Amino acid sequence: MSSGETVRSHRDDVLSLIGTVLDTLAETIEDGAYPEIGYYGSSKKNVNYVPGRGYVPIDERPSFLDGRKVESAKTIASLIYGLTRFKEHLEQGMSMSLRDFYYMHKVKHVQEVLKIGDQSETNRLINLCERILRVGGDSMPREEFGVVSSPKGTFYGDVTLTDLSGKRINCSEAGEYGWFISSRPFDVSIHDINIDAAILVEKEAMARNLIELGIPEELRVGVGSLFGQPGRNMRAWIRRLADEEVPILVLVDMSPWSLRIFSTIKANSIELANIRGLATPEAHLLGLTTDDFWSSDGMLAEIKHSLEKMSKSDIKCAQQNRNIPAISQDRILRRENERLLREGRKGELEAFKAFGLPLDELRKTYIRYIRSKAKRLGVKLL
Repeated sequence: MSSGETVRSHRDDVLSLIGTVLDTLAETIEDGAYPEIGYYGSSKKNVNYVPGRGYVPIDERPSFLDGRKVESAKTIASLIYGLTRFKEHLEQGMSMSLRDFYYMHKVKHVQEVLKIGDQSETNRLINLCERILRVGGDSMPREEFGVVSSPKGTFYGDVTLTDLSGKRINCSEAGEYGWFISSRPFDVSIHDINIDAAILVEKEAMARNLIELGIPEELRVGVGSLFGQPGRNMRAWIRRLADEEVPILVLVDMSPWSLRIFSTIKANSIELANIRGLATPEAHLLGLTTDDFWSSDGMLAEIKHSLEKMSKSDIKCAQQNRNIPAISQDRILRRENERLLREGRKGELEAFKAFGLPLDELRKTYIRYIRSKAKRLGVKLL
């Protein structure tokens, strides 16, 4: 079966599920009964952190929409309207954005009935749909019923794939940044992988510099730009690469916020624990790490003068990290977080520029850093 046929077949399955939910609600109402809908919310009571797996939904305490209550009745009406619009768009092969969905509620007669105040309400409705539409006990991601975000994240490297447009591309030939990650990476067909590792970089500028310096070709790696906290599409792409046995190396700032970025890649999040395929427990923290600057043999010890004082918000973030299971229960991340609090300083990826090296020497420094750190993590590069 071709990738196009697979996508169409999957879309038919989604349409069938939405149709079943709508038919059930219609029959209940036609029978004169009040509909009641159960779902599992996104809270610590329904989520466990499991080392080696990340955040795992446990479906312990369900919540209910009771049609006899005014507010729940309004939510059920909104749910029916939303599912109808999702079905309509899917049947036409169309997608919609979160903002599109909000404006669909500004249709005059819809607004008069549902009285949606702002986009946060329609966003919550989409989140609810993810929890109600389930297959085999797993929540259906909103991307499956056509609600997508703007692409966030790029990937450059010798990986050949066919994206959702049906076009066959190589990620090192798709533009200066590489391929803009699809909204549904698990529906992308991968044909060939010629990289020994994927380096995911927090900041776009650093990722771009690595590409400009030819480092992906030199080390036979892929380079992805996270653009800060990675979106769902990027986390799903990272999981996809890991499933193809590509080692995952993450290069972020040395800060409490960046520990959160890495922990989200590694463990997913409590809020999205119900969405499978967003955690990569195999991911390694390549850098920046506190040992880079504060160990006697640290590769960046020479430029530790470039470190900046942590702000009040940085310190507060680090203190809060102590209560985040994916950080507090991870030996490496807990150590990094405590050392940041103790030293009161943070480092940024731009610190490499503080060496003041000519570009050729800076290139060698990047390569030496990446090779050495990857080797310590058990990943051998060219």
